[in-house]
Amino acid sequence: MQRHCLLLCRGIQSSAAGLQAIIHNSSSKTDPAAKAVVYTILSDTSVPLNSAQIWEQAEKAGLKSKRHTKRLLQSMRKAGAVQTKPVGKGQNYVYALKTSKTEAASKTPVPAAT
Repeated sequence: MQRHCLLLCRGIQSSAAGLQAIIHNSSSKTDPAAKAVVYTILSDTSVPLNSAQIWEQAEKAGLKSKRHTKRLLQSMRKAGAVQTKPVGKGQNYVYALKTSKTEAASKTPVPAAT
């Protein structure tokens, strides 16, 4: 699994520093390769995903279980790498990577001068 994860992570050139920060700043004792898989899944999508959608992709990459994936998401949220947004009623959340202010500013359309 680690070899597969390393191959996935090599494609994330611009986010390598963010990936290292997630792996080393986390308070939990989870597998760094598993965090890299979840980070890759979230960075490859442009829309927030719920835990079931993340698990579907993580299962193909070889993660242990859905519970393990949820714990990874929780530890990444506590480390400040992932943000959650409530959806609907109850305890339904979607997960997305936190974007820096510079990334958000570059994605914001500039109004045309009149």
